[in-house]
Amino acid sequence: MNKKATIIIWIIAAFAIIAAAYTFYSKNKSQTFVTPPQDTALQSQAAQSTKIMAPDFTLKDIDGKTVKLSDYKGKIVILNFWAVWCKYCLIEIPDFNELDKQLAKENNAVILAVDVQESEATVKKYLTSNNIGLKVLMDTDGAVSETYGISGFPTTFLINKDGSVYTYISGKTDKETILKFLDKMG
Repeated sequence: MNKKATIIIWIIAAFAIIAAAYTFYSKNKSQTFVTPPQDTALQSQAAQSTKIMAPDFTLKDIDGKTVKLSDYKGKIVILNFWAVWCKYCLIEIPDFNELDKQLAKENNAVILAVDVQESEATVKKYLTSNNIGLKVLMDTDGAVSETYGISGFPTTFLINKDGSVYTYISGKTDKETILKFLDKMG
């Protein structure tokens, strides 16, 4: 192939990439995404100058009941995005299950485990075989995880009683870390 043909191919490829990026941007620029704090997972909402309100959503739980995030206003919400195929999710889920039992007694916080784009049968099989009693919501089309800007699993948001995002944790966490945040959130 001569040098002129190679240059033309590279120019066409560059234009194709630019056109694809522009199309993606145009399609998604009107959507509202949660932009999590950029520093560390331990950064609190108090350190930020403005509150970021958690987008409300409506999903079906594993039993087919409709659940809205706003149903839990007045309680702290631990919103965990996960999937059965994610090994780090499966490591943290037993901690969330144990913490959920503790929080149910205190009745001031709730855990909502949002399974992303998996079948109900797959999720039920995992929950049953591992004796997990968490409230699992089914984000079958991935729309809620997209709204929250989820780019990896697991990701956990801690939401204040007023519906504002306190912080988020990208990656695996544990019961002790969540309890430290809950103490700070009051």
